[in-house]
Amino acid sequence: MQFGDTVHSLALVSLFSPPDLDILKISHQAAYICHHGGIGALTVVDVKTIRAVVSMVPDYRVTAEGDIVIPENTFSLVEVPFLRLASLCGTVSEGDDIDDSNGDVE
Repeated sequence: MQFGDTVHSLALVSLFSPPDLDILKISHQAAYICHHGGIGALTVVDVKTIRAVVSMVPDYRVTAEGDIVIPENTFSLVEVPFLRLASLCGTVSEGDDIDDSNGDVE
């Protein structure tokens, strides 16, 4: 978006609920299970304010019988999924420094 000579780089982001505290506690801070806020949770931010990039993927569970159950509006947080996948596949060079704390590749 541009106003006169000033250009603003914006991103549309989707907000989720805070994580389920019971699940977070019993998983030792590893499982972030959240709910999507719907269309009202969409907001526009300045890209310079983004500190991390994560994916929210549908959460699921597997029953004892092997059936997959996907609860409605329940998502799991996955940090920097592309960077982790790329490092496992060898796409990211050995000399690249992957900082998982904020998703940067240096």
